[in-house]
Amino acid sequence: MLRETILFLEEFLQTRGTPAVAKAVLGIMSFAVLLGAVLGSTAIKSGALVAAILLIAVAGIALMTSLGAERREQAVQRELLSRYCNQLDKVRPSYQILEWKETIVIRDGGDADTKLTIKLRPLGPDLFFIRMKFGCGWPQSARYRRQVKMTVRTLLVDGSSGTTLHTTLSWPKDGVVSAVIHFHEPPREGAEISVVIELHWPKRCQPLVDGSPDEFTLMFAQPVTHAVYRIVLPPGDDVYLEPIGPLDVGYDLTKTSDDLDRRIITWELSNPPVRQRAGARLELRKNQHASSRS
Repeated sequence: MLRETILFLEEFLQTRGTPAVAKAVLGIMSFAVLLGAVLGSTAIKSGALVAAILLIAVAGIALMTSLGAERREQAVQRELLSRYCNQLDKVRPSYQILEWKETIVIRDGGDADTKLTIKLRPLGPDLFFIRMKFGCGWPQSARYRRQVKMTVRTLLVDGSSGTTLHTTLSWPKDGVVSAVIHFHEPPREGAEISVVIELHWPKRCQPLVDGSPDEFTLMFAQPVTHAVYRIVLPPGDDVYLEPIGPLDVGYDLTKTSDDLDRRIITWELSNPPVRQRAGARLELRKNQHASSRS
């Protein structure tokens, strides 16, 4: 009977949601009290209520255990998918990145919102996915993972947004998320296509806002024609700045300000070296940071 109850609760939770389950629990408890009232015995009333609570508690614990095991299995499957897709990319690259434009806006508390536009060219007729990784400057624990949100859309020729692409996220280690982006159908070989990625990551830049040096870098596994990375600081903040990576031709690092008194750190890469990090190391100016919060 307990097994059937657990299966029923699993299906009910998936189809109706948590609020419906809470209402059902209250209904069962009310029925237990009503049964005791009809039978007219306080002992029977209390016993029926306790029995109902125990049944719900046991079924709830079993249900949570079952759902936890299912989530762990799903995480393993996502990680395996990411690993196999990575291996396929290594054996036979299926696309070329023509342009990479990324902007990360940092909030006062360390939250970060990223918008990334990628223009690429399929190298064959069977481009079903693209894969990439995003990281933060500290080993976030697993409790932050459910707060990370990613949306991916195609970008049409006229600049308007297309439909949403399905994305599989996995976490190879704390603070690093791997994304496999699936196309609805393989794009035409040789055509130029664009996708827009929006990533909301709570506390991603916590080291920077706490006053520690934080690194913002790009590293490509294949040749890239052009890449631009912008970091938008909270209003009034400023940073110490130094470059990371090759400093020869093709690397340009600048610091400007916008109309909202936000510092904007920009570096531009032309034909960056493959599998070499390039970017900047930032450290908040503490005195200026304190005055901007006063």
